[in-house]
Amino acid sequence: MKKLYLYTMIVSLAFTSCSDFLEQDNRSNVPSDEFYNTANGFSSLTNSTYSSMRELYNVQPQMFVAGTDLYADGKSQGVVMGQYTFTTDDSNIKDFYVSCYKGIQLANSVIAYGETTEDSQQRLQYIDEARYIRAWYYFQLVQQFGGVALNTKIFDYAEMSHARSSLKDVYKFIIDEFTYLASEQSHLLERSASGVGRANKRAAAFYAAKSYLTRGWLDETDYEAQEENIAESNDFENAITYSMQAINGEVPTLSIEEAFDINNEDNSELFWSVQFSSSSVEDPVKDGSYQQAQFGAYQGGSEKPRNKAIDGNFAPSLRLQQLYTRGDGRLEQTFMLEFHEAYFDYYTNPTSKILYYYAPAWATDEDIAAWRADDPNGIKTETIVSKTIAEGGIAPSNGQPATYKDRRSQDFGNACIKKFDDYTETSIANRSTQCSMHDVVLARLGEAYLIAAEAYYKNNQPDKAAEMINDLRKRPDTVKEGFENDMLVNANDITIDFILDERARELAGEYVRWTDLKRTHKLVEYVTQYNEDGVSEAAMTGPDGKYKILRPIPQAAIDLNQATIEQNPGY
Repeated sequence: MKKLYLYTMIVSLAFTSCSDFLEQDNRSNVPSDEFYNTANGFSSLTNSTYSSMRELYNVQPQMFVAGTDLYADGKSQGVVMGQYTFTTDDSNIKDFYVSCYKGIQLANSVIAYGETTEDSQQRLQYIDEARYIRAWYYFQLVQQFGGVALNTKIFDYAEMSHARSSLKDVYKFIIDEFTYLASEQSHLLERSASGVGRANKRAAAFYAAKSYLTRGWLDETDYEAQEENIAESNDFENAITYSMQAINGEVPTLSIEEAFDINNEDNSELFWSVQFSSSSVEDPVKDGSYQQAQFGAYQGGSEKPRNKAIDGNFAPSLRLQQLYTRGDGRLEQTFMLEFHEAYFDYYTNPTSKILYYYAPAWATDEDIAAWRADDPNGIKTETIVSKTIAEGGIAPSNGQPATYKDRRSQDFGNACIKKFDDYTETSIANRSTQCSMHDVVLARLGEAYLIAAEAYYKNNQPDKAAEMINDLRKRPDTVKEGFENDMLVNANDITIDFILDERARELAGEYVRWTDLKRTHKLVEYVTQYNEDGVSEAAMTGPDGKYKILRPIPQAAIDLNQATIEQNPGY
């Protein structure tokens, strides 16, 4: 029975390999027990577990960014508001939930076969890699849904009863796994040996820190579930310990632009990424990452073949762009402020004419004049200067006053986030598909500093939190020359609002904002105060009077379950 069930599961999920060096070898004519009990088969099963993560990242990232303060509807209307009209049958919710449990079952399969497969040098390493991926999936689930069913074994029969575990038990499981995996006793590789595509001890320390930090905030009763006393007294201290273990004494040595460069995807900034490559996905046109296509305005039609395809769903908000103050070089590192005759000319033809310049929020007429004057190649003479970041009104496509929302819906109406750009010729040629082969970064040094800062703040050590922020800002090209003192912070500057602002500046476009606001109990406040699509407190409140802090459990998961499953508050 196990042979048939696992064989059917692997073939039906049709997982492909995880990267160039993570090759899955599906042999449909070999029984699963026979194949996965060989070293090659066991390696293939492990690699399919990595591949499963692509399901969460080769689609629009609604679960991670929509319905927050930093991203707004572009030409595609109703996406943001839709976050708070989710039903229990919504496909976004169901697909996310199912994908996580598919990945968990694959990880459980690796762990189970690890006890019976032929011994090899990597056997124990692969078991621990599967434990890491399983814990990572559960961390995704618990942040979105609260307490969920804890399944830690493969099923060789149709198990129909899966009771929800308590929020406390799920967090304990996640934290126990990540702390073990970050320890000397685990068989994970060190980051220096693993590469960015495999689970490693620094990535485990990163998620141990983030899990402790997230649980530590759950000290207020009934914030996201009908449970109390979830947090433990030393959660923030432990978050500090493990974030410092992840940091490992390093300061960022790369700029944001360099850290996310498509041609340097295994660098010192990164701990762990979801891998995409044209040689290892089943269909390079459809199965890539869509991250580069998410954050910007439309850029014209097929007459602009070298423009980046944009789906228009998550235009960067005015608030996000205005968070960068004078002296913070991350604005230019993150956004395409100079738009050439075609989008990718920025990389491939930098001396071509600049059509639009998106002036920063702090730019004066004198600043803009100085920018125009710095033009040795004569490429700025006809540039349309947009002050939409500064004033929220003038869209470059027509030069007429408009509301900020109108600007977002117009071609070339706002600056795009460029940090995830895949400017390879293959990606440019496939622009109509919107996908690229850029890896999706999940754990990196910059966020480890921000986790440490937040944990220090919650541990009543604002001076240490300020130290973390100042060290992070030593990243190359972050502080412009002459603004070193302006960019220094001290203990009096540190509040949770400041930390969230810094997370926005450093992590713009990375898939963390919804969970950031939920973790820090700022979701309702920030969305109702800052979201540009008019999300009201009433829209975030369910018929039971509870806030929609969690996602609804998919109705199918309730209906097919023989255990009694209580729906989340708000639905």
